[in-house]
Amino acid sequence: MLDNAGTESHRADVRQEWQTRLNDLSLKLQGTILQNVQTVWGLAANVAVQPNITETRFQQLASVIFELAPQLRNIGLAPDLTIRNIYPLAGNEAAIGLDLTRQSISPAQVQMLQTSGRALFSGPINLVQGGQGMAARVPIFEKDSGRFWGVISVILDLNRLYNAIELRSFMGNGQLALFRTDATETQAEPFFGDVTVEWREPVKAELDMSGVSWTLRAQPEQGWPNQPESPMLVRSILGLLVALIFAVTFWLTSLLLRDHQMQRRFWGLFELAPFGIGLYDSHNNRLLRANNSFKNIFGNKADDLNFFNNHYDPAGRECPSVRDIVGDLQRDLSFRGLEGYYPGTNDQLTPILLQGLTLDTEHGEPVIWLIAGDMSEQKKADRVKNEFISIVSHELRTPLTSIAGSLGLLSNNAVGELPPKASRLAQIAYRNTQHLAALINDLLDVEKLMAGKMVFQMSDCHVAELVRECVEGIESFSLEKGVTLKTECLHNDIVRADHGRLCQALNNLLSNAIKFSFDNSEVTVFTEKSNGAIQIYVCNQGRGIPSEFKDRIFQKFSQADAPDRNSRAGTGLGLAITRELMHGMAGEVDFNSEEGEGACFWLSLPLADQT
Repeated sequence: MLDNAGTESHRADVRQEWQTRLNDLSLKLQGTILQNVQTVWGLAANVAVQPNITETRFQQLASVIFELAPQLRNIGLAPDLTIRNIYPLAGNEAAIGLDLTRQSISPAQVQMLQTSGRALFSGPINLVQGGQGMAARVPIFEKDSGRFWGVISVILDLNRLYNAIELRSFMGNGQLALFRTDATETQAEPFFGDVTVEWREPVKAELDMSGVSWTLRAQPEQGWPNQPESPMLVRSILGLLVALIFAVTFWLTSLLLRDHQMQRRFWGLFELAPFGIGLYDSHNNRLLRANNSFKNIFGNKADDLNFFNNHYDPAGRECPSVRDIVGDLQRDLSFRGLEGYYPGTNDQLTPILLQGLTLDTEHGEPVIWLIAGDMSEQKKADRVKNEFISIVSHELRTPLTSIAGSLGLLSNNAVGELPPKASRLAQIAYRNTQHLAALINDLLDVEKLMAGKMVFQMSDCHVAELVRECVEGIESFSLEKGVTLKTECLHNDIVRADHGRLCQALNNLLSNAIKFSFDNSEVTVFTEKSNGAIQIYVCNQGRGIPSEFKDRIFQKFSQADAPDRNSRAGTGLGLAITRELMHGMAGEVDFNSEEGEGACFWLSLPLADQT
């Protein structure tokens, strides 16, 4: 068992290392593709303002784009989805007059371009000039009329992309292949990589963009490890342990004196073990004996085995799920891998990994061995990682705030009247920086909440006033989406909460309800009281929540699939942040939903005069 555990642990570590490398590679590939296509949006904005762009002007702008995006093969202007201009012209003359609707864009994709306003990708495609490429279609809408003008057709060279991210260097000590996501069966051939590779439990990463979905597979060339990291050392120790157990058994049956000596040696190992070991009576669950490591962790708090049934989360809240360790041992005789936070000798919560085993003594009386490993160092490493993420987020937010402020001044003509075209571009840039700042704030909030560092300024809040304030603040967003906000019965009771954080939680529910509502429908907000608490309800008339997504709805970065991709815009952090905010204010968030019949979310807080 120990040998298998060591092997599995080493294999898991190797797989995790490969998975991390593959995830980084996938993100780098996607980032390089988007970076190249992003340079084309400037040309799209220019064409939107000047739909009748001349060939000379187009060639000038396209040449600048090619200097900024070295992975591009060609750029074509396709008014009404027919290519009229292309750069470079040499070698691409045959593309002039090409009707994209007959060659590469289906009616459904045309509809997606017109409704989403986002670039649509396709590929890989075999290029006439040789090699493989990826096509991106960037939609253009005329600025004055808003009419769909056509697209900019962009071809990226996949070989250049592979070289830019050093994709082939990843294969130095392993095997890598790229598949279409809808063609990852064993018999399917990859469009990058060795087609003869036999895949054995490879790690995978997904690259998903509008119109394109790829799967990356990778595995070590020699396969995954089938032995511990240091097999000779581990197996030598295991051999010694087996020999020791055999010797103890032999001596126990031969001589009482040697039995006594071996017991002393055994208890010496027990006492000097670097992890905590507790020996419990299986009848009354009382502690019989514990080594020094066990006492240093728990002191006298773990005298009863039931102490481990109640555990806490990292923020110090008692977990609602109560464990039944005695019952688990009665059913399976052993368990391992149970994690939780438990109060230690100084009453501070310590992260513990528990493993247990029921054994019979020489007198036939079963006892329970409980092994407790202190995971403080591992959790500390996790906190360092989270703090690093937080620092990076702050370093992004500081210059972004400055950029947003400058763009706001420019877009509002605070430093002088701008030409209409420049003012329009400044407004677009300002809105995008505001959106990016909101995403960074969400990341910072969720990191603070997960680390238990969020400070709540509790005060008396009038529920009805707070609800009206939030509804008024988001009304412009609802009008933009064609959704009507409606308030019904609002109780003006008082709750103890952080006004700003409660508004943030309610705004998250309102924003989601609006985004996932049908056009020209209503979002209703009202309150109810029950059992000394008040609930703030937000109900919409939308598609509802799929049953397979309900268990994950409050997890970080979770988003349900939706036919309308606009309704999925966001980070998937809103509901996760809302749940942690409500827990921090002694409240709850929950929902009811039937698929196809909308959804109803609510926030619940105890009334101030009953807390």
